[in-house]
Amino acid sequence: SFRTPLTSIIWNTKELEKNIPQNEKLLYLQNVNNRANKILSIVDILVGIKDVKNTSAYFFEAISIREIVEKSIKKYRDKINKKNIIFQVSTFKDIPLLTLDLNKISFVIDTIIENAIFYTKQDGKILIDCISNSQKLILYISDTGIGLGLIDKIMIFSKFYRNKKDKLMNTDGMGLRLYLSKQIIKQHHGKIYAKSNGINEGTTFFIELPFKD
Repeated sequence: SFRTPLTSIIWNTKELEKNIPQNEKLLYLQNVNNRANKILSIVDILVGIKDVKNTSAYFFEAISIREIVEKSIKKYRDKINKKNIIFQVSTFKDIPLLTLDLNKISFVIDTIIENAIFYTKQDGKILIDCISNSQKLILYISDTGIGLGLIDKIMIFSKFYRNKKDKLMNTDGMGLRLYLSKQIIKQHHGKIYAKSNGINEGTTFFIELPFKD
């Protein structure tokens, strides 16, 4: 997965050596910057593999799950608008604070929301809602994207797993973000799983988090 962004950086750098207009140079420089950031994100994920199973690497505090969701949506607002995706988000009314590691839970929710946006077609729909009882909250993120086949449902949270369609659509993917997400949720004594009616039938991800340890 390093090869694709590195190849792009080399190609854009060679183009910058040519006598080209300033506006084209800025475009190539932006491409270099984007690909360099992609490599950094890959490095962060690889480093994260060591941290997610280490309890001492977690900082737990009382957090509003609604705020995390809102920040994630704001982060991807441009992509949402570009694809004209209808986003429906619950008010999360009367949901108590949860004891979470902010950065790590943000990584999980960012992963699920970004995937939902990426794999949902133009003019699609994404729904984010939750249900709760006295013991736990169940957050679910439902999309109208490419869906999951039988093997995908079994393997989706496995390290390095990517289905054929995903490989064609996302050449930079590593198959690690969902694996890491599962490890993070496990450290929070919760569960994460996905349901789908099949290929091109959309996917719903569920994240269960306890109110108390």
